[in-house]
Amino acid sequence: MFLRYMRRRGSGEDHEEEPRGVTVIATKVAENSKNPRRYSLVHQASCETQHHKGIRRQNTIQHRKQLTDQMRCQKILQQLNDEGIEVIFTANDVTPIEFSIILTSTDPTLSNFVSDILQNMSSAKVQICHVETRGNEASHDVLLACKATKNQLIHSAELLTQNHVALTKFSIFAKKLSDEKNQSQIWFPRHISELDQCSKCITKYEPTTDPRHPGHGDVAYIARRKFLNDQALEFKFGDEIGYVDYTEEEHATWKAVYEKLGDLHLSHTCAVYRQNLKILQEEKVLTADRIPQIRDVNKFLQKKTGFELRPCSGLLSARDFLASLAFRVFQTTTYLRHHKSPHHSPEPDLIHELLGHVPMFSDPLLAQMSQDIGLMSLGASDEHIEKLSTVYWFIVEFGLCKEDGKLKAIGAGLLSAYGELMHACSDAPEHKDFDPAVTAVQKYEDDDYQPLYFVADSIHDALAKLRKYASSMDRPFSVVYDPFTKSIEAIESSADLEKAFSRLSNDLSAITHAADRMKISITM
Repeated sequence: MFLRYMRRRGSGEDHEEEPRGVTVIATKVAENSKNPRRYSLVHQASCETQHHKGIRRQNTIQHRKQLTDQMRCQKILQQLNDEGIEVIFTANDVTPIEFSIILTSTDPTLSNFVSDILQNMSSAKVQICHVETRGNEASHDVLLACKATKNQLIHSAELLTQNHVALTKFSIFAKKLSDEKNQSQIWFPRHISELDQCSKCITKYEPTTDPRHPGHGDVAYIARRKFLNDQALEFKFGDEIGYVDYTEEEHATWKAVYEKLGDLHLSHTCAVYRQNLKILQEEKVLTADRIPQIRDVNKFLQKKTGFELRPCSGLLSARDFLASLAFRVFQTTTYLRHHKSPHHSPEPDLIHELLGHVPMFSDPLLAQMSQDIGLMSLGASDEHIEKLSTVYWFIVEFGLCKEDGKLKAIGAGLLSAYGELMHACSDAPEHKDFDPAVTAVQKYEDDDYQPLYFVADSIHDALAKLRKYASSMDRPFSVVYDPFTKSIEAIESSADLEKAFSRLSNDLSAITHAADRMKISITM
């Protein structure tokens, strides 16, 4: 599932990887693109939003048809807004619900209009809690805050449309609290084991589906990918990640990319990347000659930041991908790009994950920033998922920072893409200071290199701004990650807060004790 792409240098052209996580099969590239792209995570999240809107719209159409059989007056169904249909459909005959109604009439006398409303609402036993009016010479509007059961609401609507012939508009709206309750019911994993439900492959971009894929027509390569993907698909929480016996051809592909990017990393990447890459090399986790095993990489990451790679077999949804980050889990493929095109892959592959992401996940601040984005996504609306995907894409995948007055890459998509790395750090594109609120709505360029990149003063600066942005997100609860149980705690009440404070108090007690021994004063 995912959101990255990589540009590779090959045959005089730079290309980009396709994201995991789109909800449609990625089979078409713009024919007139200079550097044709597949779908980005941003595009993927947008597709998911539109897909869900389409489902909701189809549900409303179906519900409107079903209500036609329950309501005698068809005029009200023609006037009623979509939200009103859903309010009536989800209500029941036992428990009264709270809602608002906006009524519009062309009756020249407001008092007659209000009188009809009160009389018919009373006859239907609808409780009116608040009334507001406004109008002009052509029409009058009346806003009501009401409480009623499903039958009472339907009956009141039928009476009004029958008895007040000048009625031109009848709209019903759920209370805001009802919307928040629905949002809080969006499922998200509460324990790391539940990521098994977030690892289902939605789509795959296979060399069997597009003749422009470098591996198209290569029967042996296609069979090898299928074998590795099938192994990843079987992986479940608690399983030991198996050893992959990579072929000499695959090792040669890895070496070609590893050595090609080596010199550029020294001049164009941030100090954090260079430092962690050096440690990975010194500890023989990353070497030019052999492809690292995921389980060996995980041993290193667990010691450094607690992050881990988890095998997946293809494209996941943006929501599932981001949810995995909340547990410091990064979903990764296990196959490599085609050997005839080592510097170009139309999709994310293991080379991108290992050379782009692993060194950065070794840094505590970058690891924390990635996890924070994941935590912000849990239970979030589709709109917020789309914004968070955009922020992730522009800072974790293609972000830059300033070091000694020069631009350096911190994003994994740049760190593993020869052509775009040089482009991003040059004077050709526009550079803007990283601001999550601005970044979240920035249009992503699908057809060529980005004309704009966001620049943070440092990784610490990016993390601080991201946390400030998180406080502006409208979500009826907060979440806290418990690293001991690898679980998520939803903070919705003071009782939930007490549990979190209790754990924090224990941590602060140990720190304070250590400070006392060293005679260091701590200012909170």
